[in-house]
Amino acid sequence: MERTESMKWSLATFAVCIALGVQADNIVLKNDNFQRQLYGWNTPSYWAGKTAQIEENGKKYLQLESGTRGAEVFGRALGYGRQIEYFAGTTIQIQLRAKGSGKFSAGVLTYGFNSGTPSYLPGGEKQLTDTFQTFDFKLVIPSRCRQILPYLQVNGEGKLIAEWYKMEAVSEKGASITAKTPMQIIKSADRIAPVTFQSTLPSQKITICRKNDKSVTEKSVVSNADGTITVQPEKQGKGIIELSASAKGVHASAYIDVENPAEYDKTDAIAKKVKLPAKLNILVIGDSLSDFYRGQNYIDRLSFWLNKYNPDEVSVRNAGVGGDYVRRVEERLAGTIPGARHAYRQNMYDNLFAQPYDLIFIFLGQNDTRSLRTQKFEKPLMSPEQQEKGLRSILDFIGKRSKAKVILISPSPSYAQLFEDRSAKMAPGAEMVMYGKKDLVDQYDEVNRKLCKELNLDYVDILTPMRRAKDLKSLYVADGVHLSPEGGRMIADELLKYFAEKYR
Repeated sequence: MERTESMKWSLATFAVCIALGVQADNIVLKNDNFQRQLYGWNTPSYWAGKTAQIEENGKKYLQLESGTRGAEVFGRALGYGRQIEYFAGTTIQIQLRAKGSGKFSAGVLTYGFNSGTPSYLPGGEKQLTDTFQTFDFKLVIPSRCRQILPYLQVNGEGKLIAEWYKMEAVSEKGASITAKTPMQIIKSADRIAPVTFQSTLPSQKITICRKNDKSVTEKSVVSNADGTITVQPEKQGKGIIELSASAKGVHASAYIDVENPAEYDKTDAIAKKVKLPAKLNILVIGDSLSDFYRGQNYIDRLSFWLNKYNPDEVSVRNAGVGGDYVRRVEERLAGTIPGARHAYRQNMYDNLFAQPYDLIFIFLGQNDTRSLRTQKFEKPLMSPEQQEKGLRSILDFIGKRSKAKVILISPSPSYAQLFEDRSAKMAPGAEMVMYGKKDLVDQYDEVNRKLCKELNLDYVDILTPMRRAKDLKSLYVADGVHLSPEGGRMIADELLKYFAEKYR
């Protein structure tokens, strides 16, 4: 049986939040040529056939040969690729250049949320010849799934030799769906407002998916003549719900979360203290702690609470980029200058300073302080000297382009015990990355504090309250680094306290 692991969030909150609508370009999920390696392609023991890398005339290829499993004759190879959110209507385009003998097909295994057993989604059968040719397959994902894995299959006796393989998620040109309903955070007894989606798909079939931590249900609706879709969420007990609308390879999600009344009232009391004198335009520069789980992370929670008693007064641009550290932020900021060299995910900073900001928060540190087991976890990716130099450069760049007040946020501690336990079980010399080693995080925190004192910047300390949490592990998802909803709630609360102190 094919299996996959997924992270689970346990949560006691009721919130509906906007996830950015998707009008996506094609997303490359897998792009292999086989000169160096097979990129994970293999034939598991429970399938028939044999997968190998072969060489012909000085060039290497993937070869899949048929075999037997009982009375069955076939050959099947399993691949691995980039994982994204897969919604009903997602079109998967597969291309490969191959030759061989017999007939073959290309498809994907889809893993749903309600079952651990995958379903096969095959493409049409194609005839191989002794001459290389390019084959195209298009598959439409019928329902939401948590993972897909590509496969190649020789049907009956035969052999496939592939020069390259490419898999993409494609969307219909001009199609887009956006969630329009603002975030709600409510208690279980409160009313849930209808959720509205706006699409460029008038009077067309749209799949509405309702997902919580226990199940996934789907239904088809038809959009209005103006492309809108309105859904009334069903009540449930404590726990998060995701509502999504999808069609033609595009989707948008809104999140519904029922919060424990005591937790809700505690945060609500802080939010009531915030009295904004005017509209606030906020920019957040950060790493994956800001980038991941958009629509339901600490930024979305903060935005809800700030706007609850100051309606439509706060707008936030989330410029978090997964994997970021001080140097990479420097490089991407420099890439905003016309004609300059672009950095990794440069588009995340497109038109970054096209609008004026009142406040700019900088929340980094997780990647800067990561360390390697082969270096005894003693050397951070960015030394304190490199961190200080980089932050000064970032602050100088921002200062020349914005009059906004800059606030630094301390690093998150991570659940370092997870990495320590893992390291203890590993063989000598084996490599591993650790996030959140205490002394390295403390060094980073010291540099932040030094700069804030010298440059008269405000500092929001999340490190101390997170370390004091009764259950530090609960603040993170299974990887011990990225924030769970509990962790997101804690950071949002600490930031809300900052606003309550500054804007009373």
